[in-house]
Amino acid sequence: MSERLNNDQIIQRITEANSDLKRYLNLAPGLKPTPPQPITPNEYFQDLILTPLSPQPTLQP
Repeated sequence: MSERLNNDQIIQRITEANSDLKRYLNLAPGLKPTPPQPITPNEYFQDLILTPLSPQPTLQP
């Protein structure tokens, strides 16, 4: 499968394949699924810096 799809084509294929999702979206016709916003490199590294590392166990000889 070498074809490139845009977001609308991907959503269309998912809804065609998944009848449960299609029923849910029929209940909420105004819902337009939007992809999550991409994280910027600064946010990514800031999260890494603020995430505490787990303490390393002390090794016995």
